Amino acid sequence: MKKIFLLAIFMVSTLVLSHAQDLSVDNSLSVSVKELPEYVIIESQRTKLIGGINIIIETKKSKYEDVLENLEDLLQGRKNLRVRTQTDLLNAMSKLGFDYVNTYNSEANLDIYAVNMVFRKKAKYRE
Repeated sequence: MKKIFLLAIFMVSTLVLSHAQDLSVDNSLSVSVKELPEYVIIESQRTKLIGGINIIIETKKSKYEDVLENLEDLLQGRKNLRVRTQTDLLNAMSKLGFDYVNTYNSEANLDIYAVNMVFRKKAKYRE
């Protein structure tokens, strides 16, 4: 009886952990924490004209370019998660398996206020 109970606990915890590693909206677009780098910096821009935030992840010439572009599309796309606030962004990244590390200002002008948010993989997902 104890073996069955322990097996059931193991299966449930494995299911919960595997769910926390993937963030997806539909079958065509998903991101796995295994594919992402240990650190991800996400720029969020609040604009007066549009409302909400615009998400930018620098990907140019990165070996993680494809998966980072998928993450950006997933977080920002109108048909996907459509992250509208920094709170939404923090919660989505936590669900994916990242901890918030720090924030620093990116640029400021009359129309756009941008901050960079630094995320690091949770310890259990690091290599």
